[in-house]
Order: sequence, then structure tokens, then C-alpha cells
Amino acid sequence: MKRNAYFLAGVLAIVLLLTVSVSALATDGSFTITVHPIRILVDGEPFQPTDAAGKPVTCFTINGCTYAPLRALAEAYGLEVGYDASANMATVNHPGQTETPAVPSADLRELWTVAEKPVTNYGNERIYTATYSGDLSMQSFKTWWKSLDPDQLADAAERLAAEAQSANPDCKVTMYFSFGPYMLGTAWASGGSEESNFKPASAWID
Repeated sequence: MKRNAYFLAGVLAIVLLLTVSVSALATDGSFTITVHPIRILVDGEPFQPTDAAGKPVTCFTINGCTYAPLRALAEAYGLEVGYDASANMATVNHPGQTETPAVPSADLRELWTVAEKPVTNYGNERIYTATYSGDLSMQSFKTWWKSLDPDQLADAAERLAAEAQSANPDCKVTMYFSFGPYMLGTAWASGGSEESNFKPASAWID
């Protein structure tokens, strides 16, 4: 997939800046911006991107940043472009290759690295962390997370906390779930009773 990540850089490295400036109106009509049209060469050949209707599309720069239609450039390299409207996410892949989020499962053991956090001042409470250890990118993780049934998620998280608590029957277990540095939620288990709260995830998963 690295080729997908770098092909735009190769294209943009050979853009030819023109000296003409034009004004472009934002789609909502609320402001005017000044852009600098550019020409693009793909593998040394002039490239004229078009929109879905086949009409020519202007490529331009604003404040040193180059803007060009993703679909047209990707297809010039034989790549496939998709769009997930529900996740507001565009994807670029080699033909036949797509990144598919993991299938939601009632058993989350394989998706988390669970570890006890050593503490000495919480009485009989033991603190655990459950950090996502799968291979999904952040955007794909968000899409997958939003596809989970809240009750299914709560049940799976609470069972993980209960398993940790069963190894420490005289203690209460608090388990914090996270994606990297981002907090997802917490599950608790004590004496056969479990509960969870994953509202913190909504702070960054939208």
C-alpha cells in the first residue's frame, strides 16, 4: 500500500506553475480566494484531469499547497478510488485491493493488548489497560467502531474486565480502553457485577 501513499507526491513533484492568477468562488458563495493555475505532467506526459461529467478541471495552488482531483490522478495510475459517504472517507487502492474494517465481533480479545498497571495506593482495586492492537488506520477504526452495536461492545468489554477480576477475586478491576493516546471508555468488574462506559469515545469519534 506504500505506492498508494506516495504516488501523489511523485506527481506533484513535477507540476509546472503558471504565472496567471484567477479568482475562485467557494461553493457556498461566502468568500473569494485567489488561486494559481498549474499544469501537471504524469510520467512526462501532459495530464488534463476531468470531473465525473468529463469536463476539464483546473488544478491550482493556494499558499504553496497544490490542489488536484484525487480520482483523476489515481485513475491515471490505474488505481481505484472509492468513497464512503457514511464515514466521509475517500479510499485509493490497487484494483481488487481494499481495506476492509475488521468484522465486528462479540469477542474482542484479539483486538486489545491487556496489561495491569502497577499501583500501590488504590486499596483492593486493580487497574488494567486495554490498548487497541489491530492493524486498522485511525479512520478505518472509527468506521468499524461506529458499526459496533453498543450492547455488544459493552458486553465484550465487561467480559474482559470480569476475566481479569476472576484472577483477583478479592479485588475490584477497572479497565481503561484506548486507541493509542485516545480514550475510548472504561469497564468495571467486582464480585460478579460488571458495568462499562464508552461515552469518552464520542469526543473524538464522530
